[in-house]
Amino acid sequence: ATNWQIVNCTTPANYFHVLRRQLARDFRKPLVVMSPKSLLRLAACRSNLSDFDEGTRFKRYIPDEGTTNGTAKAKRVLLCSGKIYYELLSKREELGLDSDVVIGRVEQISPFPFEL
Repeated sequence: ATNWQIVNCTTPANYFHVLRRQLARDFRKPLVVMSPKSLLRLAACRSNLSDFDEGTRFKRYIPDEGTTNGTAKAKRVLLCSGKIYYELLSKREELGLDSDVVIGRVEQISPFPFEL
């Protein structure tokens, strides 16, 4: 087990939930958040109000929801973290590879694979 947590949040809701999770826990481990300020101005980086509702929580991994064929028929699966997700997403749309490439976001980097 590790003695700290490292996250790289890609949505405002996940950022909120990781901070809330840190305060609500019975134990304390240092939390390192590596979200860049540029995501504050990025139009694609937003969350619905429903993502902040009761019963929602921090997502350690966010699967791709934007593929047209689903994940079973994808030719490539990319795992990334942070701001690079939005750059990969725009390039995938630009090249028309929505059905071939799946992009998954790893939000919690340490501990991995998600032990606490």
